[in-house]
Amino acid sequence: MIAKVMRGKDTRGLLDYLYGPGSANEHIDPHLVAAWRTLAVPDPGRSPSPAADLAVLARRLDRFVRPRGRHHVWHCAVRVAPTDHPLDDAQWAHIARRLADAAGVAPAGDARACRWVAVRHDGVESHHIHLLATLARQDDATPDIHNDALRLRTACRELEDELGLRPTSASDRTSAPAPSRGETEKARRQGWERPTRAVLEEEARRAAAAARTEAGFFTALTGRGVLLRRRGADPVVGYALALDRDRLDSGEPVWFSGGSLAPDLSLPRVRARFAGAPVLPDPAAAAAPWPALATVVEEVARDWPYLDGGQRAAVAAALSDAFTALPLAAPEPWRPPLASAARQWSHAGRPPVAAVPTVLAAQVREAARALCAAPRTTPAAGCRRALTALVRTADQIRSWYTSHAWGPQERAAHAAGALLWELVEDNDPATYTPYR
Repeated sequence: MIAKVMRGKDTRGLLDYLYGPGSANEHIDPHLVAAWRTLAVPDPGRSPSPAADLAVLARRLDRFVRPRGRHHVWHCAVRVAPTDHPLDDAQWAHIARRLADAAGVAPAGDARACRWVAVRHDGVESHHIHLLATLARQDDATPDIHNDALRLRTACRELEDELGLRPTSASDRTSAPAPSRGETEKARRQGWERPTRAVLEEEARRAAAAARTEAGFFTALTGRGVLLRRRGADPVVGYALALDRDRLDSGEPVWFSGGSLAPDLSLPRVRARFAGAPVLPDPAAAAAPWPALATVVEEVARDWPYLDGGQRAAVAAALSDAFTALPLAAPEPWRPPLASAARQWSHAGRPPVAAVPTVLAAQVREAARALCAAPRTTPAAGCRRALTALVRTADQIRSWYTSHAWGPQERAAHAAGALLWELVEDNDPATYTPYR
């Protein structure tokens, strides 16, 4: 079960959307399943005059909202997996009340809490509800919704166990935001192969993998045709990226901060990779980047059992640079699956434990930098050894994640390793079969 929180400032507008057909006709049979009280709450989905009831419902929800309140609408979409068993209205009502309680908008037993409703939608592939609350308690106090997303994640996991739904992992703040439905639909309408967010994350990763300094990182970004905006002057305290193709109606580019692309692309995290890097005793040779990568990854595999958690986290993060560099230097037919492997590994490279900089991790990053600058004519035989080493190391790291029940990282490591395994044809399945 996934709960996604959004904020807005137009109660009636959101109600019109929830009781309408949806942006892709996905709103099938919209109707009320729960509300802040059980009596005198109109349900436009079951009314002979839905427009009139929408107006009444909006007024009642906004009853305690201050005239100049900003973004007072709290909106939470709650979705179960398509493979989960169907839930009836009573079960969805139970879920709605539990989540409204967990988020702090309507604590259980609090008669003066915020007003809220839960609207159910049913589609062929999607069963979900939307919680709409106005952030104005009926006693004029401020609702406590601090860390609502984390509290909702905990409540969702409890409800999964209680209702027999497919379990999801606890939030560890390592996930990168996926492109929203609006971003994906915009890309489809414009004929773009990928949403802007996905393109910018990939470009930022490639720039970070190729750079040795913060200045080099920014230079690499602009060299790739990305629009860059720094926040602050001395020192710079943040940055945002955009693509010239993606602009608002006003003509202003649609900006994404580094941290909104992925946790490890925030400016402090980008700086840490340069400032905390140990001095290398023997940098990777630019003349032979593939053998250099293979050698250091094989060393990672040998040393892995002797590394502590912080050192392992640093190596896993450094391997993200290696995965990022693979499609840049690999033979043309291999580039699409290697790019997919890099996208998968990006989450595997963010375990929920603090990294401790090590020489081994710095050597992996140096090998990745050399690979970023390598010629694009490498034959398949030249990179097979490096891919084989990465497959084995990815499986070691996956096992570590499994032992700590870090589900998202475990799945990402397995998926990335499986994609590499399909390219490495000369592995001996009799001695090593992690992906069979």
